[in-house]
Amino acid sequence: MDALDGLARELPEGAVSTHPEVLGERAIDSWALALLRRVRGDEPAAPAAVVFPARTEEVATVLAWASRTGTSVIPRGGGTGVCGGAQAAAGCIVLDLSRMNAVTGVDPVSQTVDVQAGVRGGELEDALAEYELTVGHYPQSIAGSTVGGWIAASSAGQASTGFGAIEDVLLGLTAVLPGGEILRCRPVPRSAAGPDLRRLLVGSEGTLAVITEATLACRARPARWQWLAFGFPSFTALADGLRDAVRAETGAVFVRGYDETDAQLGFGALGHQSGCVALLGFPAGLPGLDARTTLARDVLRGAGATAELGTGYGHHWWQHRNDAVATYAQIMGPDRVFGPGIIVDTAEVAGLWSAVPGLYQAIREALAAHCEAVACHLSHLYQSGSSLYFTFLIRGTDDGDAEARYLAAWDRVMRGCAAAGGTITHHHGVGRLKSGYLHTELGETGADVLRAIKAALDPGQIMNPGVLRA
Repeated sequence: MDALDGLARELPEGAVSTHPEVLGERAIDSWALALLRRVRGDEPAAPAAVVFPARTEEVATVLAWASRTGTSVIPRGGGTGVCGGAQAAAGCIVLDLSRMNAVTGVDPVSQTVDVQAGVRGGELEDALAEYELTVGHYPQSIAGSTVGGWIAASSAGQASTGFGAIEDVLLGLTAVLPGGEILRCRPVPRSAAGPDLRRLLVGSEGTLAVITEATLACRARPARWQWLAFGFPSFTALADGLRDAVRAETGAVFVRGYDETDAQLGFGALGHQSGCVALLGFPAGLPGLDARTTLARDVLRGAGATAELGTGYGHHWWQHRNDAVATYAQIMGPDRVFGPGIIVDTAEVAGLWSAVPGLYQAIREALAAHCEAVACHLSHLYQSGSSLYFTFLIRGTDDGDAEARYLAAWDRVMRGCAAAGGTITHHHGVGRLKSGYLHTELGETGADVLRAIKAALDPGQIMNPGVLRA
């Protein structure tokens, strides 16, 4: 407590909280297992304090203090992570960046925006609307997730096929190293001045530094979207069709493909009864749009599309695209609308196109062995491969049985993914959930490199211990 009093004296009044309610609220993020444990009465370990910096210099003060005292630091953005990347441990401090939520500048000439890391995605887009700009980064959690969290978790938004993922719009950043040193990477479109330190911190999950500011690229904000939807008889034909559509460079920004189960979940309200669904979204007003949509139709039909389903599928998806966030909270939160013994979660993997069919089969089989329901869609597509995003529901006889099934399911998913040649995460990150499988992903030499970087930047091992354990 004496050490905390010393930290409080170095910061503005009210920046350090030890209020039990504040500590409890920020002890976990949105990881399904942590939520299950909490609602069944297993309270998580509470941090010693939650610190609310408002400026980069205050973050530097906190980390310098933590380095001197050997106190572990858990950086926290919006708390929307689903892999346990922001889970407290006894005696640690949680560094909550929610007060660093300013949009500090917009450059309409360069089409860039400067932000503090705690600004939430919805707030950022609201600020850019005045300039008719958008970052184009639309994760499902956009209302609650933060720019710093996007960078730390290597996020990809729903428009990543057309607009890129977070690393593609990140031009510059400011970060504080574990000893309190401030690293500033100036915003430029590209640089060959040595290894890209910006990219070193993308996906670092608070283990190497705390990201405090960023400059992001923007683009003209589309006024509306034009949609195409097609039915496919099988997941394999669906994947082939979307692969060909991406390679045809039609200009589609949203490219999504639903297996039969996920299509029923997503479009059952429209009367969809069977088959897979391909969905493409184009910015209205895109030059040559008629020719582009004609090309997309020809490509999809050539791959075996059975019928064009109408624009209503796209409008329905756009209207309800983020509903799952609220549904997840109802299922895994205190209300437990499905009752005890239920866990709903998602697993997102990725692989080259040649590996996609095998990944789909391997992960489905791994989950089916422990889950009552499994659905999958393709939502981040590249010329070389795709992400596969699985949603699954586990129904145990009680919460303890559900937890055992959950851990067994994830173990099979991680092993099955590695065997099929995929990566264990495309955009949710590793957190504590997947840390035990990172060594296999990286290999012995890769793990050695990651450990060496960690030891060089964080010799005291204070930054988010338990995450990215290679």
